[in-house]
Amino acid sequence: MKLIDVHCHLEAEEFHGRLDTVVQNAREAGIVKMITASIIPEQWPVSQSIAQEYPEAAFAWGVHPWYIQPGHLEAVEGLRAARDAGACAIGEIGLDGKIDEPAMEIQLPLFEAQVCIAKELDLPVILHCRGAFNEMLEVFKRYGAPERGGIIHAFSGSMEIAEAFIRHGMSFSMGGALTYKKNNKRAKTLARIYPDHFLLETDSPDIPPVQALGQPNVPANILHNLRGAAEYLSLPEESIAQQTTQNAARLFQFVLP
Repeated sequence: MKLIDVHCHLEAEEFHGRLDTVVQNAREAGIVKMITASIIPEQWPVSQSIAQEYPEAAFAWGVHPWYIQPGHLEAVEGLRAARDAGACAIGEIGLDGKIDEPAMEIQLPLFEAQVCIAKELDLPVILHCRGAFNEMLEVFKRYGAPERGGIIHAFSGSMEIAEAFIRHGMSFSMGGALTYKKNNKRAKTLARIYPDHFLLETDSPDIPPVQALGQPNVPANILHNLRGAAEYLSLPEESIAQQTTQNAARLFQFVLP
């Protein structure tokens, strides 16, 4: 099986000094591409260097809403160099209505600026969204979504919310939540977004599957998430692997080995 992890953070401290092993284990799990997504401008060169060192790694540049600092609105102008630098997407960017700081009025201008740059560069977006689906949809209605679309990672919304984002070209990944206790909402959403709008992710080192709770998550754990998706959909793991890899390759324009 060939697998693509569309969302991880290989820049994270948890991987310092052991990235060779993490990547080798990912290879052995069948991963042919993994997108490492930066969360602050200081990480952009780190993300790029990881992709230059490991053929399986691709990278995305962005500013995550949790980590907004004074000066970041000006700093995102540097994203205009992302495509020439080799980035496959703008991300991780987004909105979070479940945190008090930074406030939504601070998050919104930064998100809008990054979406507009993604549109200008013709790159897809990798999105974080919690408790702010309506606000995000309003941004897309006002400015338009990138022509290439994007993904909402760790998606926990309803089938109806998914429908609204599909109209803006979005796809979805669910990560380790696929291994948690089964629920009808997730089952209905997954049935709607599969096959054409579903992707696999780990969000390493965060959101480990139940099989690895208490440990830093790693890309190789994508096999647990694949198994969880197969149980939800009552389909062979091989079929889901093939479909999600095709979806990711199309979205991010990967040429696979």
